[in-house]
Amino acid sequence: MNEKIREEVLYDMNPEEISLAISDLEVDDLADILQSLPDKINNEVLGLMNSRDRGRVANVLEFSEESAGGLMNTDIVTVRADNTIELVSRYLRFLKNIPQNTDDIYVVSKNDEYIGILPITKILTSEPSLTVREIMDTEFEPIDSDMNEIDVYNLFKSKDLFSAPVIDGKNKLLGRITVDDILDIAVDEVEQDFIGLTQIEGDVFASPRKSIRSRLIWLTLNLLTAMSASFAISFFYEVIDKVIYAAILMPIVASMGGIAATQTLGIYIRAEALRKLNKKGIRYLFRREFIVAVVNALFFSILIFFITNFWFGDYFLSIAISLAMIINLIVAAVFGFLFPRLLRKLGYDPAISGSVVITTVTDIVGFVSFLGIVSILIL
Repeated sequence: MNEKIREEVLYDMNPEEISLAISDLEVDDLADILQSLPDKINNEVLGLMNSRDRGRVANVLEFSEESAGGLMNTDIVTVRADNTIELVSRYLRFLKNIPQNTDDIYVVSKNDEYIGILPITKILTSEPSLTVREIMDTEFEPIDSDMNEIDVYNLFKSKDLFSAPVIDGKNKLLGRITVDDILDIAVDEVEQDFIGLTQIEGDVFASPRKSIRSRLIWLTLNLLTAMSASFAISFFYEVIDKVIYAAILMPIVASMGGIAATQTLGIYIRAEALRKLNKKGIRYLFRREFIVAVVNALFFSILIFFITNFWFGDYFLSIAISLAMIINLIVAAVFGFLFPRLLRKLGYDPAISGSVVITTVTDIVGFVSFLGIVSILIL
């Protein structure tokens, strides 16, 4: 259920109704809902839970929502290393209902310290007389409870994991993270990318007043940036008046630069979200984007030269738009990479505020470079 709708539904329910509605949820989902409630209602709902469930939820609530501890589910099955496979099998049958998405059982010491994992497949295929110690996997590295959720996401993605144990600083097993929790992170990332493109965060289920206010701000900013581009064009009204074809070709240069800059911005934001922007990553990404920009600039400048020359039969106009294309595509790549870094250092989110400014800059550079070169070559 959408978070906004969920909050509206819960707002109309009393603590007893909330407790009943969430009783069948997994611990990590329970924690997410409780964290969205006012403190007074939160405490009342916790008070209605049995001591076991209250303790499990409290363990998750200790951690940040954006950490591995906040993602984990405490519903796990543990065994001791000296148990036989026959004993483990009987124990699983005794439990009847094991936690969803259980692919591994966790091996712990008598103090609940993590030792290793025991895949369900090994229980099914191993001799009953063998001990857990003989077939368990001790090389599987657990996840620290303080690890950031993006790092957890990257770990699952790089190692193609289905689940992973979570430990604290003393190697005590706390819970596990499963792939469905990772999918939630992926969905959040997609939503953030969409928000960055549209600047309408939380707009889908927001009130009309909030939606109007949010959109007015961004539409006003877009109006101001569009006016700045028009102001730059006004300096070349004589060029447009005498070379009418220039007015037809102007949008081509500006549009190509805007798309190129937005592509670079998207690559930067994605790399930042995946925590790939260390010093080495920054240098590699900038060099790659610059090389791509130069190659694309040369290709499209040649292409637009022949198209313009065929279309209007004007050699100098063709040269002007070709040179402007090279300038704008290279500027787009450089600015599309450096500007989000500047925004981040100033404390702003480049995913939300970057695209508006970047497209305006490439529009202005495209218009000024094209009309400026036309004025030099033709007038």
